[in-house]
Amino acid sequence: MAAVPERNLVLVHSNRWQSRADFEMIKNHVEALAPDIAVFIASNDIPSSITRKRAASRPTLIFSPIRLLSFKPARGKLYAGTPMSKIDEMRRLAAAGLPIPPFDVITPNSRLSPDEYGPFVLVKPSYAFASFGQGMELRRTSTLRYRASADYPEWHPGRQAPMFAQKFIDCGYPMSCRVLTIFGEPIFTYCRQSTKPLNLDPTKDLFEQHEYLPAPPNRITFTTREPDLLKLAADAYRAMPEVALQACDILRETDTGRLYLLEVNPGGGTWMFSSESSANYKQSLGISDLTVEFDAFRTIARVLIDRARAEAQ
Repeated sequence: MAAVPERNLVLVHSNRWQSRADFEMIKNHVEALAPDIAVFIASNDIPSSITRKRAASRPTLIFSPIRLLSFKPARGKLYAGTPMSKIDEMRRLAAAGLPIPPFDVITPNSRLSPDEYGPFVLVKPSYAFASFGQGMELRRTSTLRYRASADYPEWHPGRQAPMFAQKFIDCGYPMSCRVLTIFGEPIFTYCRQSTKPLNLDPTKDLFEQHEYLPAPPNRITFTTREPDLLKLAADAYRAMPEVALQACDILRETDTGRLYLLEVNPGGGTWMFSSESSANYKQSLGISDLTVEFDAFRTIARVLIDRARAEAQ
């Protein structure tokens, strides 16, 4: 006799951000592992009224990588992406005791000390929807000055929210490393590193992005299982436990070996398995299936089962 479901799991799919096929695979894993859970896939682009009504019949857990848009559940415990100011994000990471670089909002009175910030600082937008390095620059710490929002070009995210300064972490090479987690469990990693050592002119005031970020053609890409890096990504979850999917950007300082957490991208537009950028990840890594390394979809199914059984409302 088939088991009667006791609770529901709703996976909220958003066009352009994830492939529905990914969510179908996760649904299949959940149903195979947990016959006590009924799984629904709702579209975030329409009200999904039928799914909404059916899912309201039992205690429910809802998971959406990005914030809810058109879909509004009638009941349930919700875990969804939460866009937030980068400044608020950094403050929450700091409050959780995580190792983040020194940072400060840039105001008309800002004068940063090289003793605390080192010779160079990154200037970043705090606008919640800024991405892909948009509006970011590296400059000599002693030359940092406030710039009014109206002085930025119309496209610049500095018009939308304050800019902030963050200590530049010297990794020896221009590099970046991301660990994608769900409820703190790793499901994908992706690192980029320049093949040329970092060589910043100490007398220069402002640098081009290719001088401090890994850029083709002088770039290698790889996945990682470094235990301390994965642990830091897992620890980052405690700072924002309401955000299930986190893309943790982490750097390792070359002189000390210390890890620094830069951000966790709580908005959730980081479903790297089938996003618009997934083809680039596959090509650069030489991997046709990005889920293989951490058995991502089965891992996601397992942790969602645990959460649904413990927290469905």
